[in-house]
Amino acid sequence: MIADKTMPTTELQLQIEVANITQERDLLQLKFTHAEEAYSQLLLQFKQMQRQLFGQRSERYIDPNDPQQSLRFSTEDENETSPDLDTDEDCADQDAVTSTVTSIAAHKRRKNGKKVFAEHLPRVEVIIPVAAHDLECRCGCQKKVIKHEEHERLHYIPPVFEVIIEKREVVACPKGCQGEMKTAPTPKHILPKAKFTSSVLAHIIVSKLDDRQPYYHLEKQFKKRAGFDFSRATMASATIKCATELQPLVNLFKDEIIDHDIGGLDATGLQVLKEPGRPAQRKSYVYCMRGGPPGKESIIYRYNAEKHKLFVDEWFEGFSGTLHCDGDPFFDLMFNKKDINPNVCNAHARRKFEPIAKATTGEGLAKQAMRFYKRLYKIERKAKDQGLSHNERHRLRQQESKPLMAEFKQWLDKYAPTTLPKSSLGKAFRYCLKFWDGLCEFLNDGRLEIDNNLTEQEIKPFVIARKNFMFSTSVDGAHALCLHFSLIRTAKRHNLDPYRYYVKVLEQIPYCETLEDYEALLPWNIALPAVGEMQEAA
Repeated sequence: MIADKTMPTTELQLQIEVANITQERDLLQLKFTHAEEAYSQLLLQFKQMQRQLFGQRSERYIDPNDPQQSLRFSTEDENETSPDLDTDEDCADQDAVTSTVTSIAAHKRRKNGKKVFAEHLPRVEVIIPVAAHDLECRCGCQKKVIKHEEHERLHYIPPVFEVIIEKREVVACPKGCQGEMKTAPTPKHILPKAKFTSSVLAHIIVSKLDDRQPYYHLEKQFKKRAGFDFSRATMASATIKCATELQPLVNLFKDEIIDHDIGGLDATGLQVLKEPGRPAQRKSYVYCMRGGPPGKESIIYRYNAEKHKLFVDEWFEGFSGTLHCDGDPFFDLMFNKKDINPNVCNAHARRKFEPIAKATTGEGLAKQAMRFYKRLYKIERKAKDQGLSHNERHRLRQQESKPLMAEFKQWLDKYAPTTLPKSSLGKAFRYCLKFWDGLCEFLNDGRLEIDNNLTEQEIKPFVIARKNFMFSTSVDGAHALCLHFSLIRTAKRHNLDPYRYYVKVLEQIPYCETLEDYEALLPWNIALPAVGEMQEAA
């Protein structure tokens, strides 16, 4: 401020003091804003730590202003009683309770027909005879069997360990003709020098990855239950070596994903101890790609350590359509192409508001956002419960979900400027606004899902298994891990028993020579009974 020299000294001093006080006030206001932002972040972190230690891990949100949500005893249709499907005017005043009487419908016991116990399992009949002294009637006649009282019990047969001695015939001419001695050919094996069959190798792979049994657990089981040494180093080596022979099957999985126009993508971390040029502490990533046409759905896991944007872009080379994903920056390069559209996961956007809503008291913006998502997911559940086709679901979304998303966008634009940019709430708002087009992509096609939960459900088995094996020792081990997970999860997606599938594949793949031979081993082509349909000989 430039003072006027003609101004009296007292007035000049007052203006200087006012300017200093104003500057100090602005500084204090700025400090207060920063302190309030830091306090909000620390409070949120504290609440999240409390939840991790003592609270529920479920992401389900219960609105404290909705008494019907916690007192829903009636068996009436939820679409009629839930406030999530009310009109906009009703939703604006959800705190008002229209009735203080809660009607509790009478309990009706379902009278279902008697289900056959374990219907898909083979049956073995055991006849329990009547005692000899009960066979003779008091009139002197011999009693006859008129019926059987039946009771079924599940029976378990432990695994049988045996050694198969392969004896190849050697034939020769009895007259001793020269050059006429012939030996039967050696049966092909995926690991020719191994001293175990394909069934043992399948048991090791499926037990480690699907049953989540670390190698040292299997090593103890072989030692204690079968009485022989089977080192974990041998198991790991066999699992890695056989992966090379199985790679063509995963390549065919990829062809189905790339040729289809809808897919999914997600990633999780994996630590590799011995990786050239990288310290063991640096985390790498495993990507899960899901897609394929109906009946040929495929799931692929791939390990990658660096240049993630380039890796994802190159892997989806040739793909044209829509991918379910989240807002991860690893996918930016791929979505710069005009022929690939992101269907951004609404569950990720909702997840950013959910911990804030649970950590705060009173009415807040996070709780209002949760109400929007609650109404949105109620529409999705309505489509699922009614078994709507893709076209019918698309029409339902256009009628109900699209206006709701437009209302949500207006709400975001209105309140986003009022939030602190670096706060958790501000980041949640800006995440939604940044990826808004992708969050609305599911409205354009009834085949698309509102979120990427189907891909996350395929990532979860890998994450749970990783809690046991924790890391991969080598890069080859990481690649083999992903390949076997791809085969196991795809087989289970097609309702096949992974162990039986692996036994069949490991036995047949050494004989594969043409593309048709490999295609015959794909989960949707292989001749195996599905889970629940297996009929074994007793």
